[in-house]
Amino acid sequence: MFKKRTLLEKLKNQHPYLLDALPEQIRSDGVEVSIEDATLDQIAFAVLALENEVRPISRRMNALRELYDLARKRGALGAHRVGDAFSDEEGRS
Repeated sequence: MFKKRTLLEKLKNQHPYLLDALPEQIRSDGVEVSIEDATLDQIAFAVLALENEVRPISRRMNALRELYDLARKRGALGAHRVGDAFSDEEGRS
C-alpha cells in the first residue's frame, strides 16, 4: 500500500534544494534528537557546533586561496613552486 511520509520527507519534498541535506537527527547535549522532535534552540546549538567544526577548515581554505592568488599576482604559473614565486631576485626566500 501507500507508505505514510514523515514530516522530514514532506519538508524535503516541499523545499528540495534548501533542505536536501537536512539530517534525520542532530546532536544536542550529547544526545541524538530527531529533527521532528528538536526545539529551535537545539537546532541553533547544532548549527553553532557545526560552525565551530567548519571554521578551521574554512580558514585553511581561505589561506591557501590567498597564497595562490598572491603567487599568481607575482607571475607564477601552475607548475611553478611556491618558494620560487616568493623568493627575491637573488634566490633567497
